[in-house]
Amino acid sequence: MDFILNNAAVLVHMASLLYVIAFLVRDQLMLRILVLIATLLYIGYYYFVPEIPLWDAIFWSLVLGAANLYVTVRILLQRTTFNMTGAEKRLCDRFDTMTPGEFRRMLKIAHWDHREAILTQENEPVDRLYYVLNGTVDVEKQGRSFALEAGVFIGEVAYFLKRDASATVKVSGIPNYVYWERDELQKLEQKNPSIRVALHSLLNTDMATKVAVS
Repeated sequence: MDFILNNAAVLVHMASLLYVIAFLVRDQLMLRILVLIATLLYIGYYYFVPEIPLWDAIFWSLVLGAANLYVTVRILLQRTTFNMTGAEKRLCDRFDTMTPGEFRRMLKIAHWDHREAILTQENEPVDRLYYVLNGTVDVEKQGRSFALEAGVFIGEVAYFLKRDASATVKVSGIPNYVYWERDELQKLEQKNPSIRVALHSLLNTDMATKVAVS
């Protein structure tokens, strides 16, 4: 405490300098971290230096710090895969046109399943978009049968072109797949144009790859 009292001016100058540097930094995460440190220095000054702590100033500094910490955590979540499960991280890696933050928005409306199932029926309506992470993918299309490796979208033609399914697709073995309801996903796209661009880029690549192997 004696050190703090003897260096009160240093605390204020350091905190103020950090604020100045924060306003010059272009990276939002670094800006938030610098402001958070500066706020803590001001709180230390308000508490230790005056004969009676400046509780009003401390209270509002804590409010400012809490708000800043909340935004800092959100920025971290936007940029990292922290707190994602192993399957979610693997899926995020496949969705490489999206930032982790955009992918998290996709996850909020995603549904996971591990059952063997027929995902689409040829020439029938499809109200979901699937992505198969693991399992055997068997396709029947216009009388021909072939298999696809896991790591593909199913129902992407119907979703992308807004028409009936182009093939009957079944997943078996030990499947692990995720799907999105069409209406929910389209609403998400409307609210987040960047997600729409990133998702459609993935779908275009996926369809091109399937054309090459089918």
